[in-house]
Order: sequence, then C-alpha cells, then structure tokens
Amino acid sequence: MEMIKGYSHKPMGTVALGTHLGNFSKEDSLKYVEAIKYAVRNGIYSIDGAINYRGMCSERDEGVALAELMNSGIITREEVFISSKAGLLYGDISAKLPPMKYLSEKLENKGISIEDFSEYEGLFQTLNPAFYEIALNKSLENLGLEMIDVYYIHIPEITKLKLTEDEFYEKMEMLIRWYETKCFEGKIRYYGIAFEFMVEEPFENKWHIEIERIKNIARKVSGEKNHFKYILFEYNIMCDWADTVKSQMIDGVKMTMIEACKALELETVASMPFAMGDGFKKYALSDMLDFVLKKMNHVIVGSKNPKHIEEILRCWKVNLSECTGAD
Repeated sequence: MEMIKGYSHKPMGTVALGTHLGNFSKEDSLKYVEAIKYAVRNGIYSIDGAINYRGMCSERDEGVALAELMNSGIITREEVFISSKAGLLYGDISAKLPPMKYLSEKLENKGISIEDFSEYEGLFQTLNPAFYEIALNKSLENLGLEMIDVYYIHIPEITKLKLTEDEFYEKMEMLIRWYETKCFEGKIRYYGIAFEFMVEEPFENKWHIEIERIKNIARKVSGEKNHFKYILFEYNIMCDWADTVKSQMIDGVKMTMIEACKALELETVASMPFAMGDGFKKYALSDMLDFVLKKMNHVIVGSKNPKHIEEILRCWKVNLSECTGAD
C-alpha cells in the first residue's frame, strides 16, 4: 500500500473521534470505517487512536477509511488530523497474536524483552525508545501515512511505579530525545502525554509526574521550538480533579492540571467525557459536552455509531459559541 504523504494543515479539532471502543470483529471494523467517514464528512476531522486499541484493528480501520475518503476526493491529507499513542504492549489480532505472544514472536528478536516493561492491572508499559521506534513504524503502516500529527506517550505513570524519581525522568529524557528526532525526520509532527492514573487519582503520589519538569526536558533537548504540545487525560462532569485539585507546581506556584497546562502552553485533550457511559444516568449529552469544553481545548468522543456521532455534532454545534476551547 502506498503511504499517504503530508500532514494536517489544520489544528487539532475541538472534537475528535475516538476509536478505543468495541471488539475485534469484522462487524465492528466495518462500523468504525463507516463512522470515521461519516464523522469526517460532517465536520469531525480529528481522529484519535492507539496501536494497542483492538489489537491494531482500530488503526487499520482508520487507514481504510482515510484511504477511501482520499481516493474518492472527499478530503486531502491536509484536511484531517490524526493522533495515536505508543508505550503499552500491543498484540495483532489479524495474526492471532495476543500481546505476550506478539512480544515473543515479533519483538524479542528486535531486542525488546519483558524486562523493558512495568505491569499494572494487566497493562504493560515501557519508556524504551527502541519499542517506540517499532511501534511508530507499525502505526504508520496501519494508518497508511508517512506522518502522524500527534504521537502520545501512553500512560507513563505505570513505568514510574518501579523507578526512582531521577530514574524516571532520565528515561523520559531519552524518550523525548527520540521523539524530537522523529519530529525532525518528518514522521511525527507533535507529541504529548496521555495520562490515566495521575489525574484520576491525584492524591496518590506514586502516580505523580511534574509536567513542568517534562516541559523543561523538552526545552533542554530542542529549545523553545520543541514539539511537546499536548496533554491528554480524563475530564468529565463526574471526574473533575484536573480543575479542582492543585496537583502541579509551576514556577513555585501550586496549580491545577488545567492551569498548569495553560501556563506551559500545552493544549489539553479530554478523554472519557461521558464517564464511560455512567454520565448518561444523570446528565444530558449536551450538558456533559458543554462542561468539558468550557475548560478543555479538545475532547475525544469514542463512537462507531453514526447516529451517536450525529447527536454529538448537533449538541456541539448548538453550543459552539460557548464550546470554543479552554477559558
């Protein structure tokens, strides 16, 4: 398959379509392809994924949808914004390889071993740049793209669990050097961090990462023109710690996560805006979407259902005057 050249000429959209939901079936893949095409045709031009989502099915579904949209002349590469993530051990469902088998059959001969990973609740995470190199090339192949617009470090808190503070930030510096190199090579445009536990459990020091220190590492590596730009974390009407707990320190001043990102000129991306569906038991979709976008720059809504996407679009456009990003 010929790789599509270029990158997005648009900024990340206020609303992005997420691709983490669903199973490994061909039926769900067909649903995702149609959902992505529907979303892009109707104004949601940012698509978010990760190499580990659905055993690489999600990225491949994105690749199919993007190729169909571009081959039919509906969009160009410059009109869509694609983000993905690496850091978690992944499998390949099409080759019938679950993560551990994928590690033994596909990664160990490339120098990656189980010792590179930290485990928490069944998730295996690493900061080894060699793993990210393999994952990036595989993601580009899955997507059919020469460049990804944003490539996140996925849940680095897991690796922090087994390291000292200094060891963790030393590994982050090595990884950020790799990221900046890939940006200069034209494979990644920007990068960021996709947190999970740190913002969900802000009072647990074991998860805590100083984003100012990460930003300073990026500055050390590439100066003020570094490509570290996005922070992704859960934020919704039922989990608002990022706006209520002063968990970060910026220039000696305690700030919330959202305040700290703004001070460091990092764009915020909300995941799980509907609290994994629990929010619908108490709140309307429009209220939950409005709540998130009053504070966050972007929101990822996971769906493979065009009717759900249509409802999101309707609510978003109705509240567009209020939902233009962070305050």
